[in-house]
Amino acid sequence: MHARHGHYDVMMFRGVSLIAVLWGQTSVAGEITVAVASNFLVTAEKIAAEFEAETGHDVVLSNGSTGLLFAQISSGAPFDVFLSADEDAPSRLRSAGRAIETMPYAIGELTLLSRFPLSVETVAAEFAGKTAVLADPTVAPYGRAATRTMEALGLDTAAFKPVMVANVGQVASVFVTGNADLAFVATSQLDRIEAPHVLDLDGIAPEIRQGAALLSDDPVARAFWDWLARVETAALIAADGYQVP
Repeated sequence: MHARHGHYDVMMFRGVSLIAVLWGQTSVAGEITVAVASNFLVTAEKIAAEFEAETGHDVVLSNGSTGLLFAQISSGAPFDVFLSADEDAPSRLRSAGRAIETMPYAIGELTLLSRFPLSVETVAAEFAGKTAVLADPTVAPYGRAATRTMEALGLDTAAFKPVMVANVGQVASVFVTGNADLAFVATSQLDRIEAPHVLDLDGIAPEIRQGAALLSDDPVARAFWDWLARVETAALIAADGYQVP
């Protein structure tokens, strides 16, 4: 998302700028770049839009799989904040001295989409000969959750055709375009996908705890970081289909 540019009107409260009090910022607009895991992109766009409207700063979002973004950050990519799809990547960045702070911000869930009726009891037989798409577990936490879920369901990859794509956002695209019979998607994506049948994996799929990393001491980055921790932001995240820590 390329944010809008422009200065903002400072709201005054008891003679003191509300923005300055809350976020310690000046009235000069700045810009930050946020690396965001693909599953969280739509929600991040909403958070960024509210932040921009309130502060006048610009937020540029760059999305991809957690593994790819982690590699880019580790190689010196100039991101200010990282919204990962797991807690491991932010933790490793902090241990390496690349992140200033980390915090949990969302808990994601996995859902199985299908073009035909299926149930937990008969899913192994119903997968036979079908094409199932999932995110690449080597780079995507939602892909790792999908492989663990397949193990829990007793699915044999030799009996069906698994198709792996770079991230869970692409999983939804493959299913929507008709190129897969089944798809392991983020539950938060459900309101944007027309699926004939949905299998709830609650209690079967592992929860996906998502962590953030503050990568820059830029004051605008710090302001956005504090914005993420707001109760109002947590409510927005929950409304988009996530649990909040």
